[in-house]
Amino acid sequence: MKLHLCNKYHLTLSSLLLSCLFAAPLLAQQQQTNTGESPLFRGEQLLINGSYAAAADIFQMADGLDRNEGIVGASKAFFMMGNTQEAINIIEQVIEDDDYASYPLLSTQLAEVKRSIGQSAEAIEILSVLIEGQFEPPVRALVQYGSLLRFVGRKAEAGEYLDRAVQRYNNGLVFASEDVVMVALASWLLGNFHDANSLFDEATRANPNNLEAHVLWGDLFLEKYNASDAERSYQDALDINSRYVPALVGIARVVGDERSLQRALAINPNSVIAMEAYGQLLLMASRQDEALEYFERALNINPESLKTLSILAAQAAFNQREDEYEAFKSQVDEFSPNNPQFLGDVADTFGNNYLFAEAVEFARAAIESDSEYWQGYTLLGSNLIRLGEEEEGKANLEISFENDPFNVLTSNMLKVFDTLETYATLESENFKVHMSQNDADILWPYLEPLLEESWDTLTVKYGFEPEGPILIEVFENTEDFAVRSVGLPDIGPLVGICFGKVVTLISPDTLSANWQEIVWHEFMHVITLQMTNNRMPRWLSEGISVWEEREGRPYWGRSQGLDLVRAATEDKLLHIKDLNSGFSGARNNADLGFAYFQSYLVVDYITEEYGFEKLAEFIDQYAVVKEDSERFNEVFQLTMDQFNDGFLGWIDRRVEEINVFVHTEDVPDEGEGHGHGIRENSSAILAELYNNASLKQHMRSRIEENARDFQAHLQLGIVLFKEEDFEQAKFHLITANDMLPSYTGYPSPALVLSQIYDREENRAEQLRWLEILLENLQHDYDSAMILADAALAGQNFDRAAYYIDRAIQVDPYRSGVHELKARYATAIDDSALAVTEYEVLLKLEISDPVEARTDLAEAYLKNGQIDEAKQSVLYALEEAPSYRRAQEVLLQSLDGAPN
Repeated sequence: MKLHLCNKYHLTLSSLLLSCLFAAPLLAQQQQTNTGESPLFRGEQLLINGSYAAAADIFQMADGLDRNEGIVGASKAFFMMGNTQEAINIIEQVIEDDDYASYPLLSTQLAEVKRSIGQSAEAIEILSVLIEGQFEPPVRALVQYGSLLRFVGRKAEAGEYLDRAVQRYNNGLVFASEDVVMVALASWLLGNFHDANSLFDEATRANPNNLEAHVLWGDLFLEKYNASDAERSYQDALDINSRYVPALVGIARVVGDERSLQRALAINPNSVIAMEAYGQLLLMASRQDEALEYFERALNINPESLKTLSILAAQAAFNQREDEYEAFKSQVDEFSPNNPQFLGDVADTFGNNYLFAEAVEFARAAIESDSEYWQGYTLLGSNLIRLGEEEEGKANLEISFENDPFNVLTSNMLKVFDTLETYATLESENFKVHMSQNDADILWPYLEPLLEESWDTLTVKYGFEPEGPILIEVFENTEDFAVRSVGLPDIGPLVGICFGKVVTLISPDTLSANWQEIVWHEFMHVITLQMTNNRMPRWLSEGISVWEEREGRPYWGRSQGLDLVRAATEDKLLHIKDLNSGFSGARNNADLGFAYFQSYLVVDYITEEYGFEKLAEFIDQYAVVKEDSERFNEVFQLTMDQFNDGFLGWIDRRVEEINVFVHTEDVPDEGEGHGHGIRENSSAILAELYNNASLKQHMRSRIEENARDFQAHLQLGIVLFKEEDFEQAKFHLITANDMLPSYTGYPSPALVLSQIYDREENRAEQLRWLEILLENLQHDYDSAMILADAALAGQNFDRAAYYIDRAIQVDPYRSGVHELKARYATAIDDSALAVTEYEVLLKLEISDPVEARTDLAEAYLKNGQIDEAKQSVLYALEEAPSYRRAQEVLLQSLDGAPN
């Protein structure tokens, strides 16, 4: 009970025994609040609950042996409200003649506040006097002193004081949760991350209301890219005190929540960490001017704000303002020479902006500054592998992992290398591809020619040949793809990422999307990123890649007519200068999908109104660092506002051409596969959810209100189809199709019409509507197969080949399409193609391997591959010795020639 009492009042070690011996009489003498509790106890409760102003008042009522702790509490409360000067004054009024050693608790708090406003030299002086003058200085003083010494580059000295704190814990002399958390921080700074984690756990168990412990633990998790545990720790703190600013900032850093930062700054308008986090969030949303305001405010309060200075330095270096970068670096060097974290933060910024070569240089500099800066090895390794330097990249990641195994990003990326070691490596003229053996067997025969076609087509078109070979990595597991791409297992809807020389993809075997369109899209990124040394903004690079989809195949690309009308009607189109924020600020997949679509529209506008040559000229502008306003003026002789006005006028004309009505009750189609997959028409499922009679009445009333209501006609047609009122269904579905023939949602009018004619056994009309369907919808495997089979039966071999290819683009892992293509190859007497298809079929799960082996043997025989034919048919005969056709093929192979 006595130990609990001592812990509750945060007594120093030097007063521990005295306090415990005389606790009862002292408590009886203490001034009490109107609740009957001591001011110190009541102040702490108010502080924990976030009532900072009240806590400051109550703490100052403490007297006797509680007086100094009361002053510390009041200083903390003032600090939590942003009243830093009062937090300093209330302590300095007590300390006489700078006798810091006589006031260990006050002096430690004073040093911490001084550090928070950029007075690290004064903070070090205060703590050095305190520690030299105390036989056993407080644990907190030792750790804060060690932390400060590390901060200013005195790492060896820092280690001595941090070790002293840890040793005191090891000697059984640290009891209070508030001291245990300091030992945890010391272990963290010493690189003993496992010990730090255990000590944070101990501190929060000893005192679940220790807000500092929860937040520092969250900070440790976040440093190691463990966002889920970080969020849990921050939330634990907020569950206790919803006004605890460090926890609000922590949550915002995890989830990108602007509101948490607004709340934090409302509570503490001078919180530097909140300003830093807000500035970073705004930068990510391409709101540079607003971000700069927050960074400037942070530096006005704390000119030694390392994070702010590193961000500003990185921005200067990124924009090739070398003098400005050197000025920021010199500013840091004045208080923290050659700080590895500063250089690491700059490296991280370059890497996040796709400037991997520059990121590598800064990461190397960070490691040179401190060979034990393990995060520097992670930064170096991750950026090297994005440049395709996999061997050196992996070696650096291994160094980081050996010394910091808790870094989730590092361990994740190394696990992916384990996966890659099991993959096959295939090469074509311009590409090197890592893929699973399954993909190598089934996908490669179709991927290789597509890759080389994209190279031949796009390099000639843009007059640029990228540095190769281009490394393509195709992952069967979505998490492996995400980790290889960004280091973490959650990547949202993305299915392909290009880094300039490296492209990562999800295997089509995992994906419900047009894999060929994705490959074409990503290789276009290779062109534009390398043309601009990876400096092209995301909106333009994505816009060009989406535009080139439609150029690559007329049925690729995105036709989001309804979304365009909706956005124009609701005035949701972004200004040209804000297009990047459409990606970084997307709240859901629909927002992200429309960011791609609007970016494509801008590129389409440029090529239609100004010509492809102007697009190429515009791309070249991004190879040089300059303001966007200069680029638009040089290429289009327009300001960005004038260009945007022209674009909006073009959009208005486009909306008039679409000429459909979008009802406010209808929601956007939900797309899959990063825009390359099926767009599900969520409105069309209303027929499954509601009474058909009421739904028909509602849709008919909508049509009466506006005859151009596409969704009303489509939904009414679907309901009538389900009721087998085919004639009325046809009327509304044909009306919807005529209204918006480019509609790519699922189900579409053309699809339902094909199903009606199938029910009516009208084969010709069924096939006609399937052809119309596939002019715009690229993800319907079954429709492509029906048309391919019909074309093959009619000996229309060109159309058969076209529709077979369309089916393979959707799903190359189904045996049906390869069986059909093998039949096609036989029909046109293409023995080499037949061999390819039968080889693929043999790798797929098939019901009759004997038949498949015999088919392959026949194909080999016709292609002149006698030995292969003999081996294949012998495998078949091992399973079925009496199979007559196999016996005949064996005889032919022994004769050395086919029939």
